[in-house]
Amino acid sequence: MAFGDINLGRMIGQRILKGEIDFPFQKIDLARDSADIVFANLESQISEQNGETVNKKSNIVFTGPPEGAISLRNASIDIVSTANNHALDYGIRALHETIDRLSAESILHVGTSKSSKTLYTPLIIEKNKIKFAIFAITAFVNFNPKGWKDAVATTDTIRLKKEIQKYRDSIDVIIVSYHGGVEYTYRPVEHVRIFAEWCARNGVDLFIGHHPHVTFGVLQRNEKIIVHSLGNFVFFQPQYYWTQRSYGVKFWFEKQDSTVRYGIDKFIPLKVGLQTERLTDSIEIKKLRERTQRLSNFDLTTYWE
Repeated sequence: MAFGDINLGRMIGQRILKGEIDFPFQKIDLARDSADIVFANLESQISEQNGETVNKKSNIVFTGPPEGAISLRNASIDIVSTANNHALDYGIRALHETIDRLSAESILHVGTSKSSKTLYTPLIIEKNKIKFAIFAITAFVNFNPKGWKDAVATTDTIRLKKEIQKYRDSIDVIIVSYHGGVEYTYRPVEHVRIFAEWCARNGVDLFIGHHPHVTFGVLQRNEKIIVHSLGNFVFFQPQYYWTQRSYGVKFWFEKQDSTVRYGIDKFIPLKVGLQTERLTDSIEIKKLRERTQRLSNFDLTTYWE
């Protein structure tokens, strides 16, 4: 299962600091979907800042508290992308702390590294004899700090193509988690569409987009799947309707001999806020489904819960 942006900073971080470790995910049970892998984009660092979870001077600079890694673990999230515009909000030390705290809770991560030499090395995992390679990249980092591209993987098509080619023959499924585009728009902007198509042409099986904070559609390119934006997963943005309504996607993968097939199993409609829960209102689910369908190139009707 793949979900969108998680921000464990700001008010959510304060609830975690008060001992409500499971607060963000308290209303949603991911285990009920029986997925072997649960993936999301971790939009905030996880670091000790003496009780601070948002910068006093800038609301767009935030961090989850140290206990945030436990929140993710308890919610059954297995893998997170850490490549996004907030990856260095509190600096390189906080990034390293994020990596350490995720590792301590056995949460796999991809997209950032303590060493530039391993920055574009994908996360390799195997489930049910199917091998996955997961890359995570971002188009930018807040405030463009000096040397950020040595710590956070970016949209360097030369390096990315080299790594994809390196693993393509030994891996069954290649996934790219991409962070970029323009926030709060109705559809993906042109440069994101171009990059997603480039990925599909260059060996990527599944493209998963983040950053706009609203959902877009899903495209099929032969057997390849492009999800332009999964919107928010846990992120308090009450100023817009579509930042509070999103979906996750459950995919299926099947291997017979050396052939791997895959596709969409279902969409999981979400009501997003300080605490995320499954969207159950039939009228709102219909609005979300119709919005998604308008931006997709195949019939999604049978995939909605």
